[in-house]
Amino acid sequence: MNTVKIQVPMTKSLRDKVTKRADELGFDSTQAMLRYVSKAIVDGRQVSFGEKDSWDEPSPEALARLDRWAKEARRDNKAGKLKGYHSVDELMKDLHSL
Repeated sequence: MNTVKIQVPMTKSLRDKVTKRADELGFDSTQAMLRYVSKAIVDGRQVSFGEKDSWDEPSPEALARLDRWAKEARRDNKAGKLKGYHSVDELMKDLHSL
């Protein structure tokens, strides 16, 4: 993958506010948020991070899929087939092994 760096001059106060907002939105860094927004612009999608963001209802297909996954998880839990973790390190080690 070819990676280039872009420098964007801004005031420290703006950078601090953008970093705080990126964290509030769940991004692991300001750079990750800016990459997400850049990709959306290139793809012709609109993104909004304002207070008025609305989540539409899931489609019937998505609801059926989520319901199926929930039933499978409950079944597997009763059968003792679900993985359990006692620490974040255990979980991360398992995730990295996938």
